[in-house]
Amino acid sequence: MLRRDLDALQTGTFDVVVIGGGITGACLAHEAALRGLSVALIEARDFGAATSAASSKVLHGGIRYLQQLRIGKLRESAFERCYFQRIAPHLTRFVPFLIPTYRGFVRGRLALRGALTAYELLSAGQNTAVRDPSKRVPPSRCCSKAETLALAPVLGAQPGLTGSCVLYESHMHSSERMTLAFVKSAARHGAQVANYLSAQRLLTANGAACGLLARDEMGGATIEIRARAVANAAGPWIPALNQAFGVAGLTRAITSFSKGVHVLTRPLTEKVALVMPTTKRQQRVLDRGGRHLFVIPWRHRSLIGTSNTPADGALHDVRVSALDVVELLADINAALPGIDLSPADVEHAFAGLYPLTEEQVQPDVYQATGTYQVVDHRALGDLEGLVSVLGMKYTTARRLAVRAADLIVRKIGARAAPTRSATTPLVGGDIEDLPAFLASAIERHRHRADAGIVQHLVEHYGTETDAVLATAAPGLNPTARLSPDRECLEAEVAFAVEREMGLRLDDVVLRRTGLGTVGHPGTACLRRCGDIMAGLLGWSPAQAAAEVDRTAALLTVEGLPGR
Repeated sequence: MLRRDLDALQTGTFDVVVIGGGITGACLAHEAALRGLSVALIEARDFGAATSAASSKVLHGGIRYLQQLRIGKLRESAFERCYFQRIAPHLTRFVPFLIPTYRGFVRGRLALRGALTAYELLSAGQNTAVRDPSKRVPPSRCCSKAETLALAPVLGAQPGLTGSCVLYESHMHSSERMTLAFVKSAARHGAQVANYLSAQRLLTANGAACGLLARDEMGGATIEIRARAVANAAGPWIPALNQAFGVAGLTRAITSFSKGVHVLTRPLTEKVALVMPTTKRQQRVLDRGGRHLFVIPWRHRSLIGTSNTPADGALHDVRVSALDVVELLADINAALPGIDLSPADVEHAFAGLYPLTEEQVQPDVYQATGTYQVVDHRALGDLEGLVSVLGMKYTTARRLAVRAADLIVRKIGARAAPTRSATTPLVGGDIEDLPAFLASAIERHRHRADAGIVQHLVEHYGTETDAVLATAAPGLNPTARLSPDRECLEAEVAFAVEREMGLRLDDVVLRRTGLGTVGHPGTACLRRCGDIMAGLLGWSPAQAAAEVDRTAALLTVEGLPGR
C-alpha cells in the first residue's frame, strides 16, 4: 500500500533521497530499499507521468545494437528483458514482430535470417533467468510470402515482398503500472514515497549534500528531507535541477531533446506486430533501410510509433499537435500502401521526450543511443554525496539502478545486501505459472465478473486482483464497468485512491487503471470517476468538475476530430 506521509519524510535522516519517480528513479528507490538502505523517493508530478509512460511499451531485446555492433548492450538488453518476465510476469507478453523481407541482399530473407541467428547466439542463456516456461523468449523463424500475408494481410500491397522473419519482443500491457509496481515494491521494503512533491533546493553542509527542501504541490507547504546522499534521477529535468543546485552537469551533456509521438488507431493486424522501414535516416553501422516504425496490436487497437522530431516548448508540457499526427500518419501510409489512415482513425495520441547527447543534432536522423549515465559529482569537483542518474531506455532501468546503488553504497560507506532485484517479484508479480494463475482467478471470480474482466484485472494487478475486487466504498458498485466498451471497474478507481496514491483524476484515468490510455472514455465516464474520487478525497463539486475538464483536455489533440 502506498501512503503519502510528509511527516515521515521529515523524520530522521535517510541514506538516500531519490528525485524523480519515472522508471529510473522508481528502479533506484526499489534497488536501494531492497538492499537495506533507508530511502525517500519524491516526484514533482505523478509517478511515471512523463517519459516513462510515453513509449511503444516494448522491452527491447537489443537486436538494434547488433546493427550498431554494440554486443555488450545487446546482451544486457536481452537479459534485462527476461528479468522483467520473472519479476512482473502479469505485465508483459511476448509479441511476434514481423519484419518483411524484399528482393535484393541487404533487405532479403537470407541476410535477415543470418542477423537473427547471430542475435540469438549472442543472447544465448537469457531464458535461464525465467521460471515460468510460458514467459520464455520463443525462437525466431522465417515465413514464406504466403505465410506472411496470412499473418498480416495488410502487407498485400508491398512492392517486392518476398516473405518475412519473425522475432519475438516483450510488450508491456501497461508501462505506467510497471513503473508503479517498482514504486509500490520500494514502499513495501520500507521506502517513503510521495508524488506531487518537487525538489526546490539542495541542502549542504561542509561541502556535501545532506538533503533537500521540497515543495508539496498539493498543499503548498515546504518540507525538509535529510539524507546522506541525493540522487537526481529526474530524466529530462536533470540539467535544470543541477543548474539550480549550482553543480556541474552530466559527463556527457544533454544537447537537445527529441519528441516521439505515438498514435492508436483501428487495428491493422490481429496477432503480429509489424516492423516497417521508412525514409527517415538513422545512425547504424549495418543498415537495411531507414528508421523503422512499429505497428503493435495492443488492447484491440494498433499502437503506431514513433516519430522523431526536435522538441520545443516547456519540458513539463509535451503535447501532441495535429501536425505531429499528420506527419506520423504520412510515414505509416507510405510504408503500408493501401491502409489510408486519416486523423479520423486516431483514437488516442501521446508524446514523450528523449534526451540526446550528440554534439551535432540532426533533425531528420534518429540519434538515440540507449547509453545511460551514473555521475558522481564529487569526481567532477562538486559536492560530495550528489549523484545524477540518467536513464535512456526503459529495458535497462533496473541494471542502471544496480550501478547507481552500488555507487551510493560506496559513497556513504553503508553495509548493504547484494542486489537481488533481478529475481525478487514486484508487488503483484509473485506468480510461478501465469496461465494457471489466470485460469484460477477466472474460476474463482466467475460469479462476480466475466472472464474478460478478470483477465484485464490480472494483466494490471497480478496477485492484487482479489484485493481490487474486495474494495468497498460508500455508493460504489465494485464490479460495475466505468464504460461499456472498456473493462475498467469502479473498484479500480477506489483502489487507486486508497492503495496507490492516486490524488488527481488523470493519475487514475491514465496511470492506475489505463482507462484513458486508449483514448477519451467519454465525459460520463470521467464524471463517474470524479464522483468516486470526490467521495474518497473530499472534493467539492467544483473541484471534481475542474478535474474532469483538465483530464479531458489532456486526452484531446487540438485540431483532430473529437471522440
